[in-house]
Amino acid sequence: MGGKKRVAIVGGAGSWGRNYTRAFVEHPGCEVVGLVENAGDRAAAFAAHYGIETVYRDVDALLAGVVPEIVSAILPVKYIHDVVIACAEAGVKVISCEKPIDYELSRADETVRACVERGALLGCGTALYMWPHTVALLEWLRAGNLGEVTGATIPGGLPTEVSGGGCHLLALMRNLTGLEAEWVEGWLLPPVPEYVAPEASPREIDRPAYGRIGLQGGAICTLPAPRPELPIDCNCGVSCEGGQVWVTRSEPVIIHGTGAEASPIRPPFLDDPTPGHWIEPVVDRLVVASETGELLCTGHDYRQVLEIAIALTLSAHEGNRRVQLPLEDRSARIYPCPYRMHGGDVTGWEGNSSEPAVI
Repeated sequence: MGGKKRVAIVGGAGSWGRNYTRAFVEHPGCEVVGLVENAGDRAAAFAAHYGIETVYRDVDALLAGVVPEIVSAILPVKYIHDVVIACAEAGVKVISCEKPIDYELSRADETVRACVERGALLGCGTALYMWPHTVALLEWLRAGNLGEVTGATIPGGLPTEVSGGGCHLLALMRNLTGLEAEWVEGWLLPPVPEYVAPEASPREIDRPAYGRIGLQGGAICTLPAPRPELPIDCNCGVSCEGGQVWVTRSEPVIIHGTGAEASPIRPPFLDDPTPGHWIEPVVDRLVVASETGELLCTGHDYRQVLEIAIALTLSAHEGNRRVQLPLEDRSARIYPCPYRMHGGDVTGWEGNSSEPAVI
């Protein structure tokens, strides 16, 4: 790998962004050249603590002074579109954002298209890095160790939010199966009051969902109705011609064979050491991508799962009819909860699992 990569973090003093700031500062292949923040004293304290010399008020000021090789934009949904496009147009090589990628399908289309047209790699979310050995499992499956994919499931359904929280699970399913969705059939449950966005119409509320997703080649992903009373320690299951895999919070469970010959196995990669914190491989994938031009867990993935979430909602509001993908109406929307949309500095931190960032 070449010299150190110049990195800037947008929103790096926030409750989620602080993870990126720390990891980039500690990464031996990175030089953090700027923190983009408007959090005042908190931003200054973060910059001083991590030895970051320059704090920029906005991304335009950053790009006018320096164009880093990597920019991580850890921002509320409302701001992702404009910041990512500005970075792509300025020539940033690798860009990352958090999830969901947007609230409107056409905006997500523009974000992904701008990066493709400018040759920028766009990473989104952390679905392949939140649970141990998931990337190694993905590579093992793609090597054909269990044969062709025949189906999938998200055993706990999509509780609370079909998009805001559910996009992680849908992105995990997409990557493990390697298959695009062709249709959905959806059902909805009553929304969780504190997750209802005030700007959303009834059809645009992010809420619990379940149903079926038709994948390429005839495989189907089943989304059971969420049952919070059941302790389900599994994020996604994939069935193949030669067995099954289950992604749990601790490590994947792998079953080789079918019927009476089915038996648990333990491939060697399950004994590999895991990072001390999930953020380490998230940041490392961006640094490596700046050299290889290849990236997992992309903006395309999260644009596709936004479309699935919108289609599930549309189906539910139209008698659970089968909705074909891609959707013709690219103006379709689903609004995340106020905290995801605007950030805790705007909406307040009460009632959210996140807290204001501390060093």
